[in-house]
Amino acid sequence: MRIGIDLGGSHIGVGLIEEDKIVGNVKDKILTRQDRVHIEESIINEIVRLVNELLAENNLSLKDIELIGIASPGTISNGFIVKAGNLNLKNFNIVGILKEKLNIPIYIRNDGKCAALAEKKYGAMKNYDDCVFINIGTGIGGAVFMGGKLLEPKRFSGFELGHMVVNKGGRQCSCGKQGCLEAYASIKALRLKISETLDIDSDISGQELREKIIPENREKVLQDIRTYIEYLKTGICNYIDIFEPEVVCFGGSFSYWKETALYKQLIKEIMEPNATFNASKPDFCMALYNNDAGIIGATIIDGN
Repeated sequence: MRIGIDLGGSHIGVGLIEEDKIVGNVKDKILTRQDRVHIEESIINEIVRLVNELLAENNLSLKDIELIGIASPGTISNGFIVKAGNLNLKNFNIVGILKEKLNIPIYIRNDGKCAALAEKKYGAMKNYDDCVFINIGTGIGGAVFMGGKLLEPKRFSGFELGHMVVNKGGRQCSCGKQGCLEAYASIKALRLKISETLDIDSDISGQELREKIIPENREKVLQDIRTYIEYLKTGICNYIDIFEPEVVCFGGSFSYWKETALYKQLIKEIMEPNATFNASKPDFCMALYNNDAGIIGATIIDGN
């Protein structure tokens, strides 16, 4: 039995993992504005609290747990969150601090890589060797597999697919650069742009945006959607040209957009012969584990 932790831009999720399944309920905590005042302390305290609650709820102790895996946004190196713009974290020794408090093996990996590992080992990409996984939600992350192996640089987590610049001098990104793909093609970016166009509260869920806001205001937001598709298409076609994958898999909250006109138009435009260097295109699929992929993948250590 392992424990997976999904440290997101706005929440913490903690669950018991047995191979490819979450056992029982995930314990969740929404990170409030007050939590963000002392964000490092809040994250540590909430993880410890949620782990203990999870164990008590399942009549377990830490002795029953093999390891804890953490899926975190941002740049990860040697147990540190070096940089996570969405959480305003820098050089946070999260693994070292948690080990002192919990006395159990703890591992951390970038959340996009965690989700990709779950989909490669158990999910939508398991029958492919060369894969690009794009995690689209609050931000954009991802991972690349070649010959069935996750590509990992020595220094940092790398493959920051959302931080490819697609508009030089453009919108400010949470990473500090301007014009990143994430600033134009994350679900958060789409939500903010449409709420601005319609002059409505930006605090709307992706589901509401997908199922209500866009359908009811299609003509008013059509240009916003076209612009969104164009930026996302640009990023994906660049990934295809660089890596020549057999499959491109979409994860994060974007995986719920499969039946929408937006997704269908995106794929239609990518499939155009001149959209990529080679006319032949990879397969496209949605993650099978949706938002559970990160918490499951966090417990996959060295592919095991």
